[in-house]
Amino acid sequence: MVQDKPTFTRPLRYQLLAGCALILLFTSAIAIVFTRQQLQEKSRINITRRAQRLTEGLEFAAEGLVETNDVYRLNRLVQNYAAWPNVQKISIIDPNGVIIAHGEGIKMAREKKYAQLAPALFPIFEQVSISGIPQSLITKIDGEEVVVYALPFNTYSFPEEGESSDDQNTHQRGVAITVLAKQELNREVNQALLLVVASFVIGTVVIVLLLGLLIRYSVLAPLGKLHRALINYDNVEQFSLPSLPSNEIGFLGQTLVQTFNQLQVYQREALEIAERKYVEIAQRYELASQATRVWVWEYQPQMHYIEADPNLIAWLGFKQSLEQEDDDFFIHPDDRPEFWQAIEQGLADPTAELSAELRLETADGEIYYCLLRGQIHQEADPVFTRIIGTIADITEIKKAEEQLKFSNKILAKATQLKDEFLANMSHELRTPLNSILGMAEALQNQFYGPLNGKQIQSLEAVERSGKHLLSLINDILDLSKIEAGKMELDLEPTNLPTLVNHSLTFVQHFALQKRVNLSFKILPNLPDVVVDKRRICQVLINLLNNAVKFTPEGGKVTLQVNLFMEEGAPNHHGQLPQLQITVIDTGIGIATERLGSIFEPFVQIDGALNRRYDGTGLGLSLVRKIVELHGGSVNVTSELDRGSQFLVVIPCLLQDDVG
Repeated sequence: MVQDKPTFTRPLRYQLLAGCALILLFTSAIAIVFTRQQLQEKSRINITRRAQRLTEGLEFAAEGLVETNDVYRLNRLVQNYAAWPNVQKISIIDPNGVIIAHGEGIKMAREKKYAQLAPALFPIFEQVSISGIPQSLITKIDGEEVVVYALPFNTYSFPEEGESSDDQNTHQRGVAITVLAKQELNREVNQALLLVVASFVIGTVVIVLLLGLLIRYSVLAPLGKLHRALINYDNVEQFSLPSLPSNEIGFLGQTLVQTFNQLQVYQREALEIAERKYVEIAQRYELASQATRVWVWEYQPQMHYIEADPNLIAWLGFKQSLEQEDDDFFIHPDDRPEFWQAIEQGLADPTAELSAELRLETADGEIYYCLLRGQIHQEADPVFTRIIGTIADITEIKKAEEQLKFSNKILAKATQLKDEFLANMSHELRTPLNSILGMAEALQNQFYGPLNGKQIQSLEAVERSGKHLLSLINDILDLSKIEAGKMELDLEPTNLPTLVNHSLTFVQHFALQKRVNLSFKILPNLPDVVVDKRRICQVLINLLNNAVKFTPEGGKVTLQVNLFMEEGAPNHHGQLPQLQITVIDTGIGIATERLGSIFEPFVQIDGALNRRYDGTGLGLSLVRKIVELHGGSVNVTSELDRGSQFLVVIPCLLQDDVG
């Protein structure tokens, strides 16, 4: 895939100039702000000093006139000072706050109280008159910002008749007050600030122009040469460096030359490696196809063209696929409709995987079985939609399947013969065994004469062995019937307490011999349930017998019987009840890894040759099969040396629910 060459839409020249201009403007703004603050502070100091000098001059000039009480000359003096630039008001006030001379006209202000003429400035007059300390103030009068300076007379002025010098020091002093307009001085500050701003703007423009020239000839021109060289890089075999200055840009150009030349070397080496890898992969694929007999095929729906792996065509014995009229020539004619049907189904549902078992026909007419798989690859353009898949030879697998089917038939026949043999042998063995037990019982009853003690013990041993053998034969016969599907349940209403007592009778003697505590728990007044009473009794006897057998002396075996509804409420009519039988013992327990196999035929908990417990391993297998015939289940939980718990759950009908 060819990639376009990178381009740029923001030239570096304008970016650098814009950056420099922003920096200079920001710097100028900061400088202007600081300059304005300094000019304002300097203006405030200058105007305060001007007011101070003006007031001090007035005080110095009016000192003698005040002592001689020359009012006329005082007013002329004050009016002269009031004519100075920026002076708004200028006044001389006696210690009692009466105006002696005023710059705005003596006729209007003479002998008036200063508090009436300038109420805003009267407080500063009182402070200076009493303290004798000059004060300055910047305030607003009639909305205009002004500078006020108040200066007391150096000697006590305006003495009253008959006062001594000590009395004079305790009185207030006369004050000279000057008010200057600050607006004119602000204009001066603004004019000075305007000159500063103009200077900064002119300097910024000059600096930007100089930077633009410097950037153009020192940075952009060399970078432009590099840019043109990079554009023409694909047209030359080796990247050549243009003439560049001996600075960082020149170093960058040399680095680019080395990098691009090294990249060309790497590209050539990578191309050679890729070619070798491609050859190796092709060889490996060919060897793998020959070894595993798996080939690749492709179908293009737009062209209705099938392209098979050339190795497959060669393996089938064809020289060239193009010599055939149809692209599916290698598929058996009878399987071609199935092949095209699978193709159509795959195109209809692109998410599904295409899979079919077909036959391949060689050039010599030999038939092979194959598994054809495929997946649709959809592109943005429907023209490029295609199906890619594999063809795998499964001839050996098909032969193995046929052999397995044949073996399964033989095995099923052997199993049937085994079941028939066990059933026949059980019947054949039960007949003489019943005779032996009958004769032993007759001898025990001494029908043929009296017997001594040893003879009676021998007959009892014969009877026990015969009954044990008869039990084993019955178990084998029952298991054979169940596996052959010939056992039928004899369902009848059964009283649960009677069933439990009858089952306990068979194992009670065995429990007494082993000194095992055998007990049961059953709810009173349980209704009769419809089950096969003899088979359920057989289940209880087998479970109880195993529990007692594997419980050591002094242990405990408990039988619990209950009737639960699906909601868990006992004795509730209208829903299918569940008969729950639980056998709990404190015996040797069962290892966790063996819990899954104890219900298999001929499997015993103690499987060693020198085991301590007798048995054939058919009891639990019969229990599970009888319970499953009733539609129930058997579960077991156990822990080594802690005991086991078997739970039987059988769905059943109550006697009241039977029609």
